[in-house]
Amino acid sequence: MKPEYIVIHTAAFKGRNCDAKVIDQWHRARGWSGIGYHFVILNDKHDGKPDGLIEEGRPINTSGAHARGINSKSIGICCIGHGDYEDFTSAQYRSLISKIKSLSGQFSIPIQNVIGHREINILIDQGVLSETYRTQKSCPGNKVDLDALRQRVASQDAVQTTSEEELRQAIRVIKTNRSRFGQAQDELLEFIYHPEVIELLGERL
Repeated sequence: MKPEYIVIHTAAFKGRNCDAKVIDQWHRARGWSGIGYHFVILNDKHDGKPDGLIEEGRPINTSGAHARGINSKSIGICCIGHGDYEDFTSAQYRSLISKIKSLSGQFSIPIQNVIGHREINILIDQGVLSETYRTQKSCPGNKVDLDALRQRVASQDAVQTTSEEELRQAIRVIKTNRSRFGQAQDELLEFIYHPEVIELLGERL
């Protein structure tokens, strides 16, 4: 699958302890092969897992079952809760924005292609999709401001560009001067070549 869109959803569930496993059970009960979303972001109503935790659902290279008409070319992210009654938590937004940034960078998805499920109707109005796929759903919920979400992602992109450059410069200084740190050289190298550092800065380091 070559994703062109990221589609944001709500679980439309106001109860406690909902997570990817629970949604998988719901979707299997419908006769599906398993959970239709690629990622699930938990809220603050789980007794055993933290607010904002990102759980994996359907494999990213497999078409989802979350947005009729673009399942074969979209990544589905579901935020636990019910967006018609309550907005996503701050922790959910932090995780959601981080995941959107990561996926959009990985697959070159433009910010205008980050949409809520209800915005499928905009694609229909634009002639991108058939009228067959029009939805009556408010998903991810009337409390969720999708324009504000996209603005936050775009704003964080600008901040991240500066932040990454500052980090690269700092690590270059450490690499150049690591011989001055005596017994800490091994620890410095372990940090510089840690997978998370490489993932963040990549070959640009």
